Amino acid sequence: MEEIPWNLKDPEQTLRDVAAICPFHLDDVIVAAVDLRTQAVTGAQVVTTTGHPPDHPGDSELVREVAEALVPERWAASPEGHGITHVLITVLCRNGRVTFTAREAAWLSAWRYANHFRAAFDGDVYIVTPHGWGGSLDHRAGYEPRLETLAA
Repeated sequence: MEEIPWNLKDPEQTLRDVAAICPFHLDDVIVAAVDLRTQAVTGAQVVTTTGHPPDHPGDSELVREVAEALVPERWAASPEGHGITHVLITVLCRNGRVTFTAREAAWLSAWRYANHFRAAFDGDVYIVTPHGWGGSLDHRAGYEPRLETLAA
């Protein structure tokens, strides 16, 4: 895969690290900050438990607030590399297949218009289902971690 600064080196491990901070539950949407240099998850936060972003423009305001809570201001560390130190990823925990849907598109759109001015790239939206996980933009996927389901 082409080296793109905002792509995770090992998304499977990053998702495991996110789950250690914010366990995956059905309909949770989690935003996590990942240090670009070390690939360590530096923070994660459940932003909604409904699976859907709030209506626009509230969705962009929500992710902007999360970005401000998880990542330092741009230029806070140093001006090298334009001050970008992190990538912000979104994890949607839902039922269904590991395929890109309107839900993931809504979160990508929310990030596009968030204008958070933090030291972070807006990264991928990852889907975690009982069948496994997948990236919306980089198309990598796997069987673990996955969303645990309760036995019927």
